[in-house]
Amino acid sequence: MLNRWMAMASVVAMAATMTIGGGEAEAGCGCAKPPPALTMVRPAFASPGDVVTLFPPDNKPGEYDLKALGYRLKAKAVYKRDLADGQYKWQIPVVTPALPAGPLEIEVKGPGRDFRIPSSDFTVMQAPLALQQGDTETVAKCYRAAVTANNVVLIPLDISHITDHMIFNGLGEGYPLLFGAADVMIYNTQGFLMQLLTPEQAGIYEIADQGQPDSFALTYDRHEFNTYRADHAHIGGLGLDPLDRAWHTDGSYHVDHDRLVLAIKGTVEGQGPPPAGRTPGFDLRITTALAEENGGTPTTRTIQWGNGCAADPATASAN
Repeated sequence: MLNRWMAMASVVAMAATMTIGGGEAEAGCGCAKPPPALTMVRPAFASPGDVVTLFPPDNKPGEYDLKALGYRLKAKAVYKRDLADGQYKWQIPVVTPALPAGPLEIEVKGPGRDFRIPSSDFTVMQAPLALQQGDTETVAKCYRAAVTANNVVLIPLDISHITDHMIFNGLGEGYPLLFGAADVMIYNTQGFLMQLLTPEQAGIYEIADQGQPDSFALTYDRHEFNTYRADHAHIGGLGLDPLDRAWHTDGSYHVDHDRLVLAIKGTVEGQGPPPAGRTPGFDLRITTALAEENGGTPTTRTIQWGNGCAADPATASAN
């Protein structure tokens, strides 16, 4: 364990010397992201308690009946602007119930023709892991991540308490998920694609092999968001519209940077793509370090995420 701690601390200290594009990162509004695609359900994933929005193909008002895994609820359509195209239309916002993580089919009946959201289009995630600002190591023990129908591992993160320039480093202990930069996408819980790890962004990330039985480790350099917060405090029309907080008062859409989803389409060593549903239990270890400091020893915060994980990583897939 000491060797693992020293290795993690070394990676964070090294990452603290990285630069973004060879210079100072600019933290503007952060809302200049391409809009989500015009799909019938958005976002394509949600944790229990998150709002997911369905778009009836007939664009009709009224009450809709939703059914998924034997769970039924009723929801009324609301008339509001769509983030995808800015047009007013009838939408069905639904708070995601406490359902098992994994792909989910949703059947919808309503005033217009019935429709169905296939399990290939929507996935229930586990609760987001909240991270703290500062030199901290967060360990979620017996963590199990949702896996989409097309074998993408989803890790939702709540970073609403982090605004300073921060270095993130994470890996899964006992879960040998292998991936490259092209396999990693970062979304927010509105469905915006926030970041792709392209060659043009090579200065803000690193992927390293920590050796068996662990996953590859991802280090990511995130610029400060104090400027972003200030820009949204009623400056230049970027204050949030009190009638619809998904939009600014100047009519442009608002992109949330507090709730993110790390989506990894990797391969489990010796097994192949991760099966749809949930991963086996593993320890998710994420270290955060303030980039303006010199990498002191982080404090450790341990969360018992679940129970019943195998002590031997080689047998973890059986649980």
